[in-house]
Amino acid sequence: MSENKKLVLVVEDEPALREVIVLKLGREELVEVAAATNGEDALVFLKKRKPSLIWLDLLLPGINGLEVLEKIRNDADLKNLPAVIVSVSAGEEKVKRAFELGALDYIVKSNNSIDDIIKKVKGILSELP
Repeated sequence: MSENKKLVLVVEDEPALREVIVLKLGREELVEVAAATNGEDALVFLKKRKPSLIWLDLLLPGINGLEVLEKIRNDADLKNLPAVIVSVSAGEEKVKRAFELGALDYIVKSNNSIDDIIKKVKGILSELP
């Protein structure tokens, strides 16, 4: 990863959506994208590399996105990792818990086009050091 590129880890289990996200975010000159299909793979990746931002789906096979975020917050090396939740689920308790765990944003997939979500994530990335 070049010095000025920001690494985004996309944790999304839906293959077609994950591919579109990786392609669209990867077109950005200053963004490198890595992907994980489930929470366990994401946690393994995070032991090797620390991204600038994690894009985290909630409904994942195995451990869900909130559990992944909780594990991140309990890890001394990762506890300040910026996270954006992107999910089909908009339940009040899940949204509340995501923000309690320090999510920067909670984006509901059905309320936003993929391009709108990418735009929001790019905006968040641009504000990160």
